[in-house]
Amino acid sequence: MGSLVLIGIVCLLSACASFGRHSASPPTTAFVVTDDGSEFADHAPVFLHQNDDKSFNRIGQAAARYDRNGKEQIYIDAASPTVYVQQRHFSGRGGRYTNLIYRVHFERVPVRWVPFHVTAGKNMGLFLIVTLDQRDRAVLVTTVHTCGCYLAFVPTDILPQEAYPDDWELPNQKVFGEMLPAQLRLAGESDEVRTLAVYLRGGTHRVMDLRLVHRSELKDRYRIQRMSIEPIEALKTLSLDAGTTSFYHSSGPRKGYVKNTFKPFELLLLSWWVLDLNVGIDKEYGDSQQTGTVFYTSLKPWRRKASDMWEFVDFLTYWGWKL
Repeated sequence: MGSLVLIGIVCLLSACASFGRHSASPPTTAFVVTDDGSEFADHAPVFLHQNDDKSFNRIGQAAARYDRNGKEQIYIDAASPTVYVQQRHFSGRGGRYTNLIYRVHFERVPVRWVPFHVTAGKNMGLFLIVTLDQRDRAVLVTTVHTCGCYLAFVPTDILPQEAYPDDWELPNQKVFGEMLPAQLRLAGESDEVRTLAVYLRGGTHRVMDLRLVHRSELKDRYRIQRMSIEPIEALKTLSLDAGTTSFYHSSGPRKGYVKNTFKPFELLLLSWWVLDLNVGIDKEYGDSQQTGTVFYTSLKPWRRKASDMWEFVDFLTYWGWKL
């Protein structure tokens, strides 16, 4: 049994490591949130994606339709880039904080053998959470796929050192084969001058870098594609003919999971030792008592509740943070 688990882990990690060696064209488009005067727009990241000439590498809008047989289909419309937002507050050791939650989705992760895309499947998504302190300064950026995998934390230099995990090292960190900064330098800089840029890897939509860039640089180097802002609750009322439908299953064993999403390789390689047949399936982010799913971020079956991202203070504590 131990050997089989080891084989599964090796397959997963080798797939992750191969992402960095795959040649790809640099981004040509900057996906920028439309400035609607909201706090979400003020702190919104800019997304830059490799190979953005491919529709599956472009941020889209969740949509619904009927197929030829009259069966409901949920899909991502790459022609209408949209970011879904939510705000939550929490209190910790350092006072009261605000989470600005940004959720984006893509058509799919295509099946590919070299490099191997273990996360191949439809309708996958990505969360980026900006944590603000009581003075509305960004202190922590959290990124994770909407299935709960590939979690990464990037603090800013405004966060006090005592809030960091005990073993945190600068200047960089390795996250499942990607090299990310271990800190973003905000102190002494104006938020009006620089913005957070999120660089995504072609095909897998992995976060491959986070940087603070001058907004003039974005205009000079990239075609600007505006993204509309929608409340995250809009995912539960997608237009479908004369009515609406939800992005998620509302009942049954897949309650809370994104419809029309299937991850065959994760099911084959991970489900049996993670003890979850829905491992890797993108899901709703919320109270598990209501959604029917636990947004766990650790593959250890006995740590699901402790690593649930919805209970954000407990989640941070589990991963060593002391906000």
